[in-house]
Amino acid sequence: MAIVQGYDRIAMVSLRRRQVIIAGLGTVVASAAVSQFVSSSVPHELEKLVLSGRILGPDGKPLGGATVAAGTARAVTDADGRFMLETTTPLYRVTCDGRSASGVVSSPRRDTEGTWRATFGLTLA
Repeated sequence: MAIVQGYDRIAMVSLRRRQVIIAGLGTVVASAAVSQFVSSSVPHELEKLVLSGRILGPDGKPLGGATVAAGTARAVTDADGRFMLETTTPLYRVTCDGRSASGVVSSPRRDTEGTWRATFGLTLA
């Protein structure tokens, strides 16, 4: 009987509340998956990583003045939307005018001097 009563309480949770709970669980699972991906396919957290790329606005034009952050490193895009920064993490976040996007660089490579490098492009909608 206790099982049935517990089930009744679950059924009384609103659809919106169930969606929020499921979304929260999805975020936890996604975070775990990203951290597993990061640890298996990108450079070691303590090594230098040079990130560079270009940020575009929703209209497809270069987005100057956007902030690109990775760990404690920060860079601001130039008038052509380009940036470069040195960091120790493959996780990045781009922000501009109240919009933001974040991600993980997917294909870092070592140059001839042993420095990890990664390039990405992003359209900030």
